[in-house]
Amino acid sequence: MEENLNTQNEVHTDITDRTCKTDEKKKCACNCNTILTVVLLIAVIVLYILHFTNKPSNQQQIAQESGSTGITIGYINTDSLIDQYEYAIELNDKMKHYTNMEANYKNKMAKFQEDYNNYLKTGANMTLTDQKKTEESLKKRAADLEKLENQILAEQQKMETVITVDQKKMIEAVYAFIEDYNAKHQKFTVILKKSFSESPVLYIDSSLNITHEIIDGLNKEYREYKKGTRA
Repeated sequence: MEENLNTQNEVHTDITDRTCKTDEKKKCACNCNTILTVVLLIAVIVLYILHFTNKPSNQQQIAQESGSTGITIGYINTDSLIDQYEYAIELNDKMKHYTNMEANYKNKMAKFQEDYNNYLKTGANMTLTDQKKTEESLKKRAADLEKLENQILAEQQKMETVITVDQKKMIEAVYAFIEDYNAKHQKFTVILKKSFSESPVLYIDSSLNITHEIIDGLNKEYREYKKGTRA
């Protein structure tokens, strides 16, 4: 009986010891895992802080990249170019001449139509002599209007050809001059177009403006070109 009790006590003690050891191992493993997690978390925080404290801002990075690549920018105000370039001014005057002819024709046609309608309404009350004079005047005016209309049509065809050719030539001259100017002087990486009505540029430092230099050079070149064609 005593032997059985002793055996049971030994078994119980062994199980208890093993259980305690297992619990201690679990506690040890848990403590190790906790410590490891904390260490890893601290490492991540340190890396995070280092990453954002050492990394430059987007603007600084852009500035550094631009500076390192040596990008230089200039811009031309195309509104001023059109207003002050003598070649463009002459083309605009040609267009105005045609526009004025067309406006004059429309005004004369409107006045003729008005007088003709009035004659239809009041002609019966006129004397035969006045009727004859009015009809002759209206016929002459109608003939003049037809002649003017033909002139305008011929001028329109001429203007379309001239303007198309001259516009193409002018644009090519502008691009060629800018390229030549850039090669001889500033050597900009990019030259932008700035315009009031249409422009991708909302703001740009005025110190980058080369409009007047380009206009002066273009006008000088155009004057020399005209002298050569006249000689």
